[in-house]
Amino acid sequence: MKKCRSFMFLIFCFIIGCGKNQTSIYSFQDNYWNISDSVDLFFNIADTSKTYDVSFFFRNTLEYPYRNLHLLTNINYLDSLIRKDTVQYAITDKYGRWLGKGLGSTRDNYFIFKENKKFYKTGEYKITLIHGMRKKQLVGCNKIGFKIKKHE
Repeated sequence: MKKCRSFMFLIFCFIIGCGKNQTSIYSFQDNYWNISDSVDLFFNIADTSKTYDVSFFFRNTLEYPYRNLHLLTNINYLDSLIRKDTVQYAITDKYGRWLGKGLGSTRDNYFIFKENKKFYKTGEYKITLIHGMRKKQLVGCNKIGFKIKKHE
C-alpha cells in the first residue's frame, strides 16, 4: 500500500511539473521538524507581467499534536529578503477532527499563501520556512511544499 501511495504521489508531481505550475516538496526525516531546521523551497519567475497564486502543502501523520501550524516565511531574491511573513493554518476543526484529506494515518493539507501576487524581477526566488510552534521538535511532520501557478 505504501509503494502504491508513493507511486501515485510521484505521478501527481510529474503531471503537475509538466504544466505551467511549479512545485517543490521537502520530506522530513523520521517525521520530525526541528525548529532549528529551516526548509528552503525554490521557484523561478520568467514572466513579470503576470500575477501568481502561491499555496502550501503540508502532509502530517495523526501523531501531529496541534490543531494548527504556524509558519515563519521569508521570500528571497538573489539572497536579499523581499518579504517576511508569519501565517497560521488550521489542521483540525474546533472539535479536533482532521481537515486534510487522506487515507490511514496521513493527512494532506493545502493552504493559500498569496493570491494574485506580483513579482517584479525575473529569476530564481527562494521561500524559507521555519515552524513557529511551541515545541522545538514537531512530531508527525511528513512533507511540506508549495505550488506556484499563474493567476487566472
